[in-house]
Amino acid sequence: MKNNKGQALIEFVLIMPIFIFLLFSVYDIGMIFYKKNSLENSSSDIIELYTSGKELNEIEMMYDNLKINVIDDSEYKKIIISDNVKLITPGLNRVFGDPYKISVERYIVNE
Repeated sequence: MKNNKGQALIEFVLIMPIFIFLLFSVYDIGMIFYKKNSLENSSSDIIELYTSGKELNEIEMMYDNLKINVIDDSEYKKIIISDNVKLITPGLNRVFGDPYKISVERYIVNE
């Protein structure tokens, strides 16, 4: 009678790091999509506050982790809202950069 428990253990040890890497990668990519969606949702509120006359410092204090830049062109104002995502997957943070930067751009007409 043959005992295959040792072979199963070796196969498990070889496959487990790959499985953990894939699991953490799915989590990181999910966090990137979540943060991007969160920026998209908060951009309309930030633009509404900015067009109502609030200063950028006040808006950044309300949205404490976000960085807001305004580039004033002759016809439009470009509002760039950015945030960072801290990646936990060891190899993925070298590919995407650590922290991964997410930004949303919106344009409003100068009055």
